[in-house]
Parts: sequence; structure tokens; C-alpha cells
Amino acid sequence: MSVKFASIAILAVMALSACKKDDAEANPEGASAPSGLLGNATAEATAKAKAAEARASLAQPDAAKPLATYTELESGNQIMFLYVAASKLPPDYTKLASAYSKEFRDTSDAFRQNDLLQAIKPQLEQKIAQASADPYGWMEVDDARLGAYDFQRKGFPVGEFEDGRYRYFNDAYDYKIGWANYSQLAFAPVADEAIARQLESMRTGYSNTPRLKIYFFAQSADLDNERVNALVTRVQITDKSGRVLAEYGPDGSVSVESKSEADQECLDPAACAAQAAAG
Repeated sequence: MSVKFASIAILAVMALSACKKDDAEANPEGASAPSGLLGNATAEATAKAKAAEARASLAQPDAAKPLATYTELESGNQIMFLYVAASKLPPDYTKLASAYSKEFRDTSDAFRQNDLLQAIKPQLEQKIAQASADPYGWMEVDDARLGAYDFQRKGFPVGEFEDGRYRYFNDAYDYKIGWANYSQLAFAPVADEAIARQLESMRTGYSNTPRLKIYFFAQSADLDNERVNALVTRVQITDKSGRVLAEYGPDGSVSVESKSEADQECLDPAACAAQAAAG
């Protein structure tokens, strides 16, 4: 009797082994992953492919949209609505109302809060819809943090885009905006020597430090940090009066010609004299 049970058990194990072998042959993905350098390279290639696929699935800006039609970003509430629109998640209207309305924040009466929420909700919905329909904006950064002029590459390193920096306003400060493609903007090409001399003089001075106007498209949302991932479409380097001295895009292209000396204030006498002599 025990022999019969043992034979049955052996046959069952053999059958199970055969099934596992067949499954492995039919499903080569089940095979163990390569290890060592090959395994690391395979994992890295897979990660890059997934990242590229994820980027390709994101909404893309309209390259033909005029910069003049971008909306100026002036408050944290604007960032908040861009974030909600980009996140594609159902809005938390109570949280939004708390950031949007001081009266709502300062009220502890639950009935009063509910009345205010019902009154505010249509405004919040309108702002979210507006952010969804027009995710383009621009903001001014009062210090471009330009590095020293690079004579080899003919341009300036731009500190604002050296790493994953982000910006926020004091109102609705929980919501932030960061530059998704910052590495593409970390160097500003400025081939015009006269303009380069002006910017070099300005960046080492104190009264007229170069500024940035950053044009962007709110592409996605970082849900862990309540941050808008903004794709920068254009950058202008300006003086404090807003005069554009240089402009470039994420691909390094330069579309704005330097203005003539007659059209701009001479910020560096040496540069102006050199330009006049060259002319």
C-alpha cells in the first residue's frame, strides 16, 4: 500500500516538473534576469525605454503659440489651478477654498464654511477650467544667476536651470512650479560680443543684475510634492526695465537679434566703443 502511494507521489512530482519545464519554455520571460554588468545594462536600457515612453505620452506645447499670448504668472493660486488641471485628479474643493479664500480659512463655523464653499466652488471650477484650456504662462525671475562668460561655447551658464529648482509664491505656497527640462536651458548662447560684454558687466554689478522671463507649458504634475512640471519653451534674459538682451530656446536656438546700439542704453562704455568701432 505504501509502495503504491510512493509511486503515485513520484509520478505526480514528475508531471509537475514537466509542467514547469513546459511553462518556462513557453514563457521565456519567466527565465531569471541576467546578472552582473549585463544585468545592469539591461535594467538601465529598460528604464530609459520606459522613461522615453512616459515622456512621449505627455501633452506637448504648441510651438507656434506667440509668446505675447502667454499669461503672466503672479500668484500661488495660479500655480495651484495649473497643478490641479495638470494632475487630472478630482479637485479637493475644501483644500482649494482654504488656499483661495482668507475668509474661508479664518472661519471655524462649519455651517459658515459650507456656505462659503458653495459660493466659492463655481469660481474654483472656472479657474481650473481656464488652467486646463490655457496651460501656458510666463514668470519673471529677478536674478538669472549667470555664470562667467564661456569663451569656448560663447555664452553663459544659467544658474536658475543648473538643477531641479522650483518656484512658489507666498500665497498658496504649498503649490510649486519646477522646470521639467531644466538641463536643456542651463546654458544661454550669446554670440554677440557687445551684448555678452554688457551681460558680463551686469552680472558682476549690483544695480542691474540680469533677470529672466521664463515661458512655459504646464505639462504634468508631481503628485508627491504638489508641483507643476513645467516644460520651458523660451527664455529671455532682460535688464530690470524688461529690455530683452538675449533669448534662447531649449534646443539652443536664438530667434531674437540683438538690438542696435541706438535703441538701447549703453551699460558698458567699453563694449559700446568696441561695437561702434566694429561698425
